[in-house]
Amino acid sequence: MLERLRRKAQKLEWFEFLGHDRVPELTLEISPEQLQLELAKIPAPLFLGRYSNDEIRSKLERNQTLPALRQLGFDPLILEVQTDGLIEHRIIIHTGDTTYNKILLELRLREGVFKIRDTITKIHPKLTNLLRLETVPMLWIDWLLLQNPFKEINPQKPLLPDQKYPGLGLLNLVVPLIGEFALETRKQAVLDIPEHFHGALFYTKWMRFFNPEMEGRMRAILRDLAQYPLSLISWAIRVGGLLNTARRGYEDWKPGEQIYPLSAELNAYFNSGIYAELNQRAFQDNHYQLDLERVKSKAKFLDPEERQIVENIVGAY
Repeated sequence: MLERLRRKAQKLEWFEFLGHDRVPELTLEISPEQLQLELAKIPAPLFLGRYSNDEIRSKLERNQTLPALRQLGFDPLILEVQTDGLIEHRIIIHTGDTTYNKILLELRLREGVFKIRDTITKIHPKLTNLLRLETVPMLWIDWLLLQNPFKEINPQKPLLPDQKYPGLGLLNLVVPLIGEFALETRKQAVLDIPEHFHGALFYTKWMRFFNPEMEGRMRAILRDLAQYPLSLISWAIRVGGLLNTARRGYEDWKPGEQIYPLSAELNAYFNSGIYAELNQRAFQDNHYQLDLERVKSKAKFLDPEERQIVENIVGAY
């Protein structure tokens, strides 16, 4: 977990966190007993500074997340809403009890600002006139877990990198809910930095890479590797088996900012001719193959369970 957070934090060069100023000022020139009494008067912090636990539950009922989980046979459902009132905001849904292996859904969100001007300058000079904004308030998906810990693993559908259990198939409900949170807390977008190729692919219904070249490269990978299942593509990329034949070298997955735009300015950016031109150029200029021998060789360095998954997938090809 610490390693995952470290890797993700390294990608946040142009992302800053904002805190809330919603707690009354306290003077510390009082005794510890008086301070404890004063702290007890402060209401529990709200999720994203806005929502109570009951409001979160109502949203999950209204958008069909909780009904969908019940329809899948999960009962009872235990909802936990956690927030420090400043940075981290979490929603966790357990079934049966609150042990880790009973988690069905875990969502961690952070509020922050994305430094548009600094980022866009580094991508391509042609893009600099598309967005005049210096920064954009965004809601960052720090972590999203949707899993069925009771479902047997289907050999025909192997686990993807970092998956412990099969998914729930509820992303179509959860991502729009996150967009609703963002709109209601006056954000202009939802941001994610996908650690894996399959994560980026899952979000493409709502999100596009802020960097059009990354968007074009992802499309090129899907074009050139269409004969392979997603599990093989994602594992191959994870272990360094993705060969860019146009550039004559192997490519690591370098996650970048994927944006779910909620403002007119950001939608105009993604729909601009310049974004489309750079996206298409990357799509045409990059060509990919999987080096399956390299994948098998690199799989030896994975833990035993992961190694077995990769060997089974590669063995079919």
